[in-house]
Amino acid sequence: MAKVQKSEVKAGIIVVLLIICAVLARVLGKLGYASVTFGLIRTIIYIGLYIAWGVSVRKRVIQLQVRRYLTAVSALMVFWFVVRSMKYYFIFNLDITRYLWYLYYLPTLFIPLLAVYVSMLLGKPENYRLPNWILLLYIPTVVFLLLVLTNDFHQLAFTFPTGEVWSDANNDYGIGYYIVLSWEIICALIAFVMMVFKCRISPRKIYLPIIIMVVSVVYALIYSSGVQWMQVIGGDITAAQCLLFAAIFESCIRCNLIQTNTGYDSLFEVGTFSAQILDTDNQTHYAAANAPKLSKELISKAERGTVRLDKNTLLKSSKIDGGYVLWQEDITAIAELLEQLEENKETLAESNFLEMENYNTKLKINTLREKNRLYDLLQGETAHQIKLLDEWLTQYDSETNEEKSRSLLAKIAVVGAYIKRYGNLLFIGEKTDITDTSELSMCLGESLANLELMGVECGIDILQNEKIFVKDAVRAYRFFETIVESSMNTLQSVWLKSRNAGEFIILHIEVECKTELSEISNISDTCECEDGVWRFTLRFEKVGEQV
Repeated sequence: MAKVQKSEVKAGIIVVLLIICAVLARVLGKLGYASVTFGLIRTIIYIGLYIAWGVSVRKRVIQLQVRRYLTAVSALMVFWFVVRSMKYYFIFNLDITRYLWYLYYLPTLFIPLLAVYVSMLLGKPENYRLPNWILLLYIPTVVFLLLVLTNDFHQLAFTFPTGEVWSDANNDYGIGYYIVLSWEIICALIAFVMMVFKCRISPRKIYLPIIIMVVSVVYALIYSSGVQWMQVIGGDITAAQCLLFAAIFESCIRCNLIQTNTGYDSLFEVGTFSAQILDTDNQTHYAAANAPKLSKELISKAERGTVRLDKNTLLKSSKIDGGYVLWQEDITAIAELLEQLEENKETLAESNFLEMENYNTKLKINTLREKNRLYDLLQGETAHQIKLLDEWLTQYDSETNEEKSRSLLAKIAVVGAYIKRYGNLLFIGEKTDITDTSELSMCLGESLANLELMGVECGIDILQNEKIFVKDAVRAYRFFETIVESSMNTLQSVWLKSRNAGEFIILHIEVECKTELSEISNISDTCECEDGVWRFTLRFEKVGEQV
């Protein structure tokens, strides 16, 4: 920030010194010291200032049309001063000098008009274009310019005494002049009022363009009065008004009435994103306050890909025009998560299969209880199975009979597998509405594997890779578990098979047991019983067919 301020102060001092030199050149010329030489020096100074200001505007102003209009203003100022210099120093024909004087009204008419267009563009997007109807303002402006340029034929703008030489030294003003002057004043006032209303900054900063505009008006009044000291110091209305016009536009830029792209380097410097911008030679041009100093070797590696600075920090890069941007990324949360996952993996690896399954189920339930709402959902859906586990584990701790202990362990494995797999289905349902029969097949297959520990004969033949709704998979697995829990003590065999039926999939469940299962027949699509063999069917839609 201090560097930018120093640069602006330095530029301001140079501009002030050049203006002082131009004023001194005028004073010396008026006092009779090499008036032509000092006049040309002053001309070169002013033209240089206006060209430099135009170049500066093109570099700073963001909006395309605003930049073009301000550049045109700069060109008109240069044109005005060139015409003025030709009139006084290079042309001596009275008719030509009079027409050069008329040409003064090209910049004096079009600069206020361009200011109106600039004010209408404030706050608009970079690609915004003025509506076509507003460009109609060119018509009266051109008409008024032609009125002045053709004054010799009608003398509506300037009148001259009969029998004398026509020049700006002995003219009077006609009705056309006041019309032209009124149009200039109206355009200037409209432009400035629109700029003020569109200002989004502190009101006290608007005083700067107001003060300069007041100075412009006061100067014009003093100049018109013919005061002698003004004629010596600032009697050149071309130079004075050009300077004041440029000062008004520049003050609007400084007050943010005209948006620019300056100050980004300072904003970048005070940022807290640990970034820096380098050229193709790896020289840093812009850096945030907290950006670290990097070795050339590290920068070269970062330009080719991501570099890990330490355990919790990555250095990344992206190519931009003329160089690269480097920034740091904090991965502390990811590193901690990976460490936690690694610890969980090691803990689970130390346990046997049954302990691993039980611990994994409890760990998931406890983790979900602390972290998200899914725990409540799982707890509510498997409350009955959790109660059974608690009862059987209590019995197992107090059971001394080895055969009964093994039976309890088998039951615990069956219910534990159900809780785990049912939880997986619920979690899948939170992310998507669709799964496939392969997921349901794995759930049923794991439950059947644990039933075999109890001596139950099991068989399964489930269609693979058929898309179904998660809710149907949950319903099928929950129905299967209800059958198993209801008939666990007398269960002899379980056979599962699914088949295609047009737009549906039919799941057949055949169970051989001595338990009465008619109470659960109402939650199946069909139910039959013959010689202790219960046959159930469930039907659900195939998603692919539906779509």
